[in-house]
Amino acid sequence: MATDCIGIDIGYGYTKTCRAGDRRIFPTAVCVMTREGTFTEMSPVVVNGHRYLVAEEAEREGNTFNTRQSGFVPSDPWLALLAHCLRLNDFIGGKVVIGLPPGVYSKEYSEEILKAIRASDVRIKGEPYRISANVRIIPQGAGIFFCHVKDYPGDFRKNVAVIDIGRRTMDMVFFVGGKYVESATRTHDIGVSVVLDNIRNAFLREYRRRIDFKAALAVLQGRQITCLGETYTMDVREEVEAYTKQVCSVIDHYLEDLPLRPDVAIIGGGGVIMRGLAGRHNLLVVNEPVMANAIGYYYYGIDLK
Repeated sequence: MATDCIGIDIGYGYTKTCRAGDRRIFPTAVCVMTREGTFTEMSPVVVNGHRYLVAEEAEREGNTFNTRQSGFVPSDPWLALLAHCLRLNDFIGGKVVIGLPPGVYSKEYSEEILKAIRASDVRIKGEPYRISANVRIIPQGAGIFFCHVKDYPGDFRKNVAVIDIGRRTMDMVFFVGGKYVESATRTHDIGVSVVLDNIRNAFLREYRRRIDFKAALAVLQGRQITCLGETYTMDVREEVEAYTKQVCSVIDHYLEDLPLRPDVAIIGGGGVIMRGLAGRHNLLVVNEPVMANAIGYYYYGIDLK
C-alpha cells in the first residue's frame, strides 16, 4: 500500500495543506489560550505544556503571535500550527513535506527544525499526538516547480525560473535540469501586503475609516465591503498598477541576472494581481496558484523513495 503523504505550506497570511485530492486552507494565526471556553467550546493544541489556539479560534481571541519574527520557526507556537495541520487532516503517519523561505533555507536550519519536531510533546484533547512521520523540508517556491512539472513533465529537464508571490515576500528560485540552483535564489519584501497596505491607506483617505487586511483583499478582488451597516466600493486600479510596475521591475532584473537563460518562467501565489504580471512577462500561471506550493510538496513527497 502506498505511504500516506501531506504537503504543508505555512505562509505569513494563510496555511495550506494538500493530502492527495484534499486541499485545506486556514489563517496562519496562533495565540496562547489564557482562559477556558464558557459559551464557546475551544480546541487547543498543547505543545510542551503550553496551550495554544490556532487558525480562526486564534483570530477571534486576538493577541496572536507575530509570525514574521525570526524566531517563530521552530517555536512552540509554530509547532502548534504544524500539529493543527495534521489534526485537520486526520494525519497519523507517513511523509510530511514542509517549505521554508528560500532566503533562510539551509541544511543546518532544517536540522534544527527537525530536532524541535522530534523533541516536541504535543497533546490534543489530552491525548499525546506524536509527530512520527518522515519529515522533509525543502525551499518554498520548489513546491510551485513540482506542481508545474506534474502537469508539464517535459519541463523537468529545462531551465525553469519560479516566481512565488506571498503575503510578505516575493521569492524567486531557479531549477536547471531538475536541480535547485542555490546561488540563484532571491527574496524581496514586496509581497501582496504592499498593495494591501496601499489600499488600506487609500481607503482611509477616501472614507476616513480603517480597514483590515481581509477587507483590503476584498477591495482588491473588486468586491463590496460593509462597515457598520455602510457598504463601500473603491477603484484601486492606481494602487494595483503602481504595485505591478514595482514587481515587474524586480522580475525583469532577476530574469536578466540568471546564470543561464530560462526556458520557462512560472508564477504562483499572488492572488488576483498575477494575471497582469503573467501577461507582461510571458509567465505561465501554475494551476491552483494559491495552493501550488502545498500541492507541489505533496507530489515531491509521494515521489520520494
